[in-house]
Amino acid sequence: MPHRIITTADGSHSLFVPALNEHYHSTNGALQESQHVFIAAGFKYVAEKISRDYVSVLEIGFGTGLNALLTLLEARNRKTAVFYETVEKYALPPTTIAQLNYNTLVPTEDNNCFEKIHQAKWNEETPIATCPETPYILLKNLQCLLDYRPCRLFDVIYFDAFAPAVQPELWTTAVFKKLYDCLNAGGVLVTYSAKGTVKAALREAGFLVERLPGAAGKRHMVRAYAK
Repeated sequence: MPHRIITTADGSHSLFVPALNEHYHSTNGALQESQHVFIAAGFKYVAEKISRDYVSVLEIGFGTGLNALLTLLEARNRKTAVFYETVEKYALPPTTIAQLNYNTLVPTEDNNCFEKIHQAKWNEETPIATCPETPYILLKNLQCLLDYRPCRLFDVIYFDAFAPAVQPELWTTAVFKKLYDCLNAGGVLVTYSAKGTVKAALREAGFLVERLPGAAGKRHMVRAYAK
């Protein structure tokens, strides 16, 4: 889909898709939204809750790879091993990836982390070089979520699809039930949307739903728990 790069309120880049009138991230700050919704309320919450040094993540909507990068950095800081699987229907071209400014905003010991994430082949498990003690294994699936069949259980799911008004077919009870079934007991799903229809579909799929303060510019977000 044709898109253009924009700069959000916190200085980080996102993409705008004119055909959908939709942004990949909040215009109030792509970086702060990802940190708030997916890292703080998702990955960090689960990493502190479970009594092991390994976390498995499933991301719905790989997009620019920002969530994957921030998860890698948080895992490295916490000395936590990660298996990171993601599902994306529309892969971005390398020319777009090369223009995104995430590496300059979140500098790391290995400034090629972001490039390595994007250079990993689709549909193949790929180790991303980090600390040997805390491996980060990445599996990027290039397919529609409706066709995706999970092959393992996860501790946390980042649900980062386009908004319900844009992709209503992904925010259904049937989809959430499929995701519920691939969560470990006590696992969580986090998403930026707190619409009533989203919470109702999550509950119908079996989740316990908690409304949390949202990222900048949004009142609420959702964390849903597998029973």
